[in-house]
Amino acid sequence: MNNRRCIFAASGVLLILVLASCTRKETRLLLEPSQVLGGVLAEETVRAAGTKKEVVLIVPKWAANSAVGESFKAALKKQGINIAFTLSADMGDPMSRDLIGLKAADFVSALEKGASAGAIVSLAGAPFLQEQDVTRLGSDHPPVLVVATSSLGEVMGIPGNRPYLAGLLKAKIIQLAIVDGEPEPASQASEKLDANQQLFSQHYRILRNSD
Repeated sequence: MNNRRCIFAASGVLLILVLASCTRKETRLLLEPSQVLGGVLAEETVRAAGTKKEVVLIVPKWAANSAVGESFKAALKKQGINIAFTLSADMGDPMSRDLIGLKAADFVSALEKGASAGAIVSLAGAPFLQEQDVTRLGSDHPPVLVVATSSLGEVMGIPGNRPYLAGLLKAKIIQLAIVDGEPEPASQASEKLDANQQLFSQHYRILRNSD
């Protein structure tokens, strides 16, 4: 098992052990950042979708009802946006020797089924694409927003490789990626941020084409 797979397996087991040992209040505090992430993702999705009122959602099979996903869907509903289709992606087994992540075929399937949607949103990280896939797909598809974080709340996520994500952003395969981030120094925090925005900035970063 290579280092990457070991990290996935260890992070999944650690998350389960941490949640199991927490009190109800501690569990809520652990899940709050993920719930805020879902809200921010919804805001970005609404902005990307423009006048269109349907989006396609990609989720790992093990995260059908994650904290991020549920808060995302609830926030979209308030904005009058519907989930037109949810693709439950087989990401592979973190304990096996197989590659873990969103397969190109599943990603292409989501693009095809969501051709008329306002956006494609992946909670399964970025797709594994070869150079020929990137060239073939181009940018002629709905905006793609990716969550590439180690946790989706009570279940593990797929953390992103920033250089790889930067390449997908530059090629306009994806328009935005949310990744794990270190808390910003207090001196850099804006007084204009509300409580949710501050919590988001303590845990995550948004990567765009200009980043």
